[in-house]
Amino acid sequence: MAPLCLILLYLSLVGAEFYYEKSLKQEQVAEAQLAQVRQQMFRLQHIVSEAMALQDTDRIAQEVSLAATDLELMVLVLVDPGSNIRYANHLVWQGSRASQVIDGYETARHQQTVAAKKPWVQVNSDRLSIQAYYPVNHSGVPRYSEINLIYLEYDLSGAYSRAISELQQRFLQIWGGGALLILMFLTVFHYVGVRPLRSLLRLARLKQAEPLAQTVPMASSEVAKLQQYMYQTELKLKRTLKQLRDSEQRWLFAVEGSQTGIWDWQISSGELFLSDRWKEMLGYGPTELKNEYSSWEGRLHPDDKARVLERLQSYLKGEADVYESRHRLKHRQGHYIWVLDRGMVVEWQEDGRPARVIGSQRDVSEDMRNQQAIAHQANHDSLTNLANRRAVMDALFEFQQAGPGSMLRLGALLLIDLDNFKLVNDALGHHHGDRLLIQAAARLSGFFSGNALVARLGGDEFAIMVLDLATDTEQAAHQAMQLGAELKQQIARSFQLSDQQINVTASVGVCLFDNHHPVEPAQLLKHADMAMYAAKDGGRNGCALYSDELEDKATENLWLQNELRHAIEREQLSLVFQPIFNHDGELVCCEALCRWHHPERGPISPAQFIPVAEDSGLIIGIGQWVLLEVCRTLKAMSEKGTPMPAVAVNISARHFNQIDFVERLLALLKAHQVSPAQIELELTEYALLSNLNAISERMQRLRSAGFSIAIDDFGTGYSSLSYLQSLPLSRLKLDAAFVGRIGTEAGNAIVRAIVDMAHSLMLKVVAEGVETEAQQAYLSSLECDFFQGYLLGKPMPASELVARRIAPSAQSASRRS
Repeated sequence: MAPLCLILLYLSLVGAEFYYEKSLKQEQVAEAQLAQVRQQMFRLQHIVSEAMALQDTDRIAQEVSLAATDLELMVLVLVDPGSNIRYANHLVWQGSRASQVIDGYETARHQQTVAAKKPWVQVNSDRLSIQAYYPVNHSGVPRYSEINLIYLEYDLSGAYSRAISELQQRFLQIWGGGALLILMFLTVFHYVGVRPLRSLLRLARLKQAEPLAQTVPMASSEVAKLQQYMYQTELKLKRTLKQLRDSEQRWLFAVEGSQTGIWDWQISSGELFLSDRWKEMLGYGPTELKNEYSSWEGRLHPDDKARVLERLQSYLKGEADVYESRHRLKHRQGHYIWVLDRGMVVEWQEDGRPARVIGSQRDVSEDMRNQQAIAHQANHDSLTNLANRRAVMDALFEFQQAGPGSMLRLGALLLIDLDNFKLVNDALGHHHGDRLLIQAAARLSGFFSGNALVARLGGDEFAIMVLDLATDTEQAAHQAMQLGAELKQQIARSFQLSDQQINVTASVGVCLFDNHHPVEPAQLLKHADMAMYAAKDGGRNGCALYSDELEDKATENLWLQNELRHAIEREQLSLVFQPIFNHDGELVCCEALCRWHHPERGPISPAQFIPVAEDSGLIIGIGQWVLLEVCRTLKAMSEKGTPMPAVAVNISARHFNQIDFVERLLALLKAHQVSPAQIELELTEYALLSNLNAISERMQRLRSAGFSIAIDDFGTGYSSLSYLQSLPLSRLKLDAAFVGRIGTEAGNAIVRAIVDMAHSLMLKVVAEGVETEAQQAYLSSLECDFFQGYLLGKPMPASELVARRIAPSAQSASRRS
């Protein structure tokens, strides 16, 4: 191949050089002819111009005839503006239209050249010719019959042929000489290089050192050095093999000393060599076990045997790269130890099958115990020692692997969340909160037998996976809900923490599943979580079963959340104001209420979008927008000369608990020139569940600035009398749910108690949701201070509220009511 590649390379280089010089030669010939044509055309142009000026037509004919003597001149014609040939190197063309008799002539090029008054000359590689258009200058205005262009086409093929012929002769001489030199070189290379190498290869195949010592005839110095190197290498290989055998003996000794057992299995005979250390691991002496395969296989743990033998056969068949296995072997005393077993094939039969396998074995019982401890930690909660989220998901996945072919099994996943655990944690400290979680975990795990998995998912959330409920879905749902009710009772029992009895409730979400319809474990947890939040939405301390409606509700809440993010910038939110009257029927203030009008769905109830805003944190932005709009409205009405009464604004717990809430509120009022006395802040009781000292300090600053502060929806949260006594409040707003129960014995008692308590604390009371005259009459009998509800006035725009305030008829009507 070497001579062939060399010759091909030589031919490729010479051929490339030839074609390069051929192209260069053609360019040189074309340039030379082009210069000559330009010179001739310049002369002819000058002569024709002078002859036309003197009306000497004979001179023009003579010059054309003279130029026609050049055999390589293909076309030389003088044409007038109408492309008619006036003179030509071939008489048959005279009087004809140039575009009809001359192939390369272009009328458009003719006109462009004459208009530009510049000659146009170009080498046409397709026609192997030079084409030239030369305009003829006139001293006066040219007439239509006069010559205004000289067209020429000059043949280059002859000049090209002569140049290429000379080039070919020169290259044939070079090729011949070069080829001869290469052949001579290849001949010498064959005798001093190739033949000695072949001889050396033949000697090397003998795989002996003595033949390599023979001298190879006509070998070059490089081949001789290679032969000497191969001879030395063969001698070194023999010495290395001897050293390897010695090292094997030392290795066996080192392995025995490192407490690693060695085994050597002759597959064909079944003989299995077991080292003394191997036997010692299992409690046997050097002669107490037979060197046979059954000594190992018979001691495999029954649960491991099939897996280990399958892995060994897979390796022997070549399906695995290595043999390695962790399994248990029976000790002489009856217990099992964990060993790490490794092996490799060291000898093969003639048919390619393994003949001999050598391996090692090490006691890894301590490592396995450590791994099991780590695995336990990975699947269990460190605080309660219950299973964790990962263990629950693994158990759900494993349960659903049975598939449709097996018997139908129904299970339930119960998600338990402790209500108000954060309040206990903050009030008593994290140490007591952890103790509460430990006691709750003990109650839950002690309540179930072996058919349930009790886990702590994190925080105050527990999950229980119960299997093998009734085979009917409705009965299984009934059993799961009954179980959820019992779990609530277990949590509702008092917890003893540091000589204190703590009572908490739990919200339970239930999700059913079976082994015939696999669902992702994460999706099942999501379903149970949805049900748990549905239980919380229902008033806490409840139990809810997952249904598709909850999924639809979650999808609806997601849509509301996404649309609500852009509601402010798209100007979809607006404010209405509901009047609040005193005991005498006078409109004393109003409450700002937010409304959302979606362009596609129309009006969306605040009861629908406010909880979504609370959960997602969007309530902060909405609350800030409400405060801004209230300030704008108050300023606008004041500038019109129709001032509004004080406006009560609902502030969410998230919004109020921001560190810079007070500073931002004061800056907003200052920017719109609104007095703090015109704003009343309404806080829910949930806003008081965080740091009471910080809340009190923030309220004191607001009261000092001139704000009035009220507690909204009083009676539905977790306020205590100590909170009410320590906070600078102005009013309590009695929740509409209590007002709606007026007329019943229990409802009347609750409302009376709240009003009396507020008055005893020197707080005014605003009754919300007054819709009947009976409700207003009863509240008036209790000397309730303010009234708000549809009976007295619905929410309305600011302009309508102001008009109602200043209208005497409206005032008298409200007094009569």
